[in-house]
Amino acid sequence: MADYSSTSLFTLIPQNFAREDSYGPILRELFGLDETYSVLNSEVPEWGTTLLYAWEKGQDFGIVPSSTVQPLVLKQLKDLRTIKEHNKLIMDFDSKAKRTTLLLAEGEKLITANSYHTVDLPSAIYYMLEILRKSQINPQQTTLHFSGKADDKELKTLRSYVKDVRLRM
Repeated sequence: MADYSSTSLFTLIPQNFAREDSYGPILRELFGLDETYSVLNSEVPEWGTTLLYAWEKGQDFGIVPSSTVQPLVLKQLKDLRTIKEHNKLIMDFDSKAKRTTLLLAEGEKLITANSYHTVDLPSAIYYMLEILRKSQINPQQTTLHFSGKADDKELKTLRSYVKDVRLRM
């Protein structure tokens, strides 16, 4: 079983689009990273993409990155494929890191996998609703697969926007 740790320094590129020698320049330019950041990659054949990622420096949460640790978004991409509903939505809300990762697919089509700076759950909900709106996906026909800390009141708020909320570990 792999160990996973969170990072917001990631992007997906189509497998047939980029060459391996362009991975570093792509991620460094996208996030303004200097040469001290190691750019790593993992194939995501479930979605026909390659995940480019780097570990944030000074990370004081999650598992300390090493050669055996994979980015959490890689696991989430694999989990997204196993969701049975047509509209597939995963939200990973990390209040300690002030980060929310959202993954959305419609049927067999991956719409987005992105990380956002969020100070609270309402800001995470905002990004979720904006992604659904831009994708023209009805939230009331979408089940949210949620991981993170939320109290009963916050979960009730989440449920008011989507068809259902399923808690993930």
